[in-house]
Amino acid sequence: MGEIAYHLFFSFISSVTFAVLCNVPKKAIFTSGIIGMIGWIGYFEMTKHGYGVFLASLVCSLLLAVAAQIAAHRFKMPLTVYFVPGLVPVVPGITFYDAFRTLLLGDYSAAGFVFLNVGYAAVGLAVGLVTADILCRYLLIPSIKRLSTK
Repeated sequence: MGEIAYHLFFSFISSVTFAVLCNVPKKAIFTSGIIGMIGWIGYFEMTKHGYGVFLASLVCSLLLAVAAQIAAHRFKMPLTVYFVPGLVPVVPGITFYDAFRTLLLGDYSAAGFVFLNVGYAAVGLAVGLVTADILCRYLLIPSIKRLSTK
């Protein structure tokens, strides 16, 4: 339980900090942090249960994008206000750094493996974002609009 609380806390802090740096409107900062927590916990749980980087990034991005779409629709703000700060905890920046460090140290096969993991993570994030956008645009948002007009 303590490990999950640790991950929840720091994913929230990283998302909120990036939201402040990007001048996200004050009323959207807390929600951006919650969305970052949702995405990171999805990624953390998937990797904890042995799923690969691609699938973990895909699920994380789906969770992030759907939560951001719902928040953007609910609070009538642009999607990027919620999605970009929420994406910060899962961007494979330190993995990319490790790949270059390993490459410069001369371990080419290990560097190639780490670069592949960075690529898998990036593609997983992109595919999840596009998939969630399509799902939300054609299924979720019209359903919400139908329910709110009744």
